[in-house]
Amino acid sequence: MTDRFQLLRDYCGQPCEGWLMSEKLDGWRVMWDGQNFITRQGNVLNAPSWFTAGLPGHALDGELFAGRRNFNAIQGMIANEWQGLTFQIFDAPMMDAPFRKRYAFINSLVLPDHCGIVKQIRCNGTEHALDIADQIVDQGGEGVVVRNPRAKYGIGRTWNVLRWVPQAPAKNRI
Repeated sequence: MTDRFQLLRDYCGQPCEGWLMSEKLDGWRVMWDGQNFITRQGNVLNAPSWFTAGLPGHALDGELFAGRRNFNAIQGMIANEWQGLTFQIFDAPMMDAPFRKRYAFINSLVLPDHCGIVKQIRCNGTEHALDIADQIVDQGGEGVVVRNPRAKYGIGRTWNVLRWVPQAPAKNRI
């Protein structure tokens, strides 16, 4: 059921100056469709009402996140009424607009305390992206995602959203 999701590609030295960059989170990728959380496999997750209360009635793309190095704890947290989980939002796929406008929109939302918006910063080029990725990895994270601020949301794999994961250098050939 990946036909709802925009999927990233591996960064391989493409120009990224002026793109927006964020930490690549190690969580469960989900889509909030306005009523339910849906996984990339198309499974509906039975979120407790306290977790869904206050979420908007339109689609948001993000990850269920338990913190760095806690990917394996997510399933247990779901079984424990979602205690300790957050929903980290990075896109609003229902908007027919460039990413920079979708990002501004999600920043205008009033969200419950257990929801966050993945912070984006302007990328000054390849060296900047690699330096930030190294800092994130040194702090226990996975790497970075860079997004074309002018690109519209597209379903499937796209060259407009790229990841750099230093722990998997074979995926990042320059």
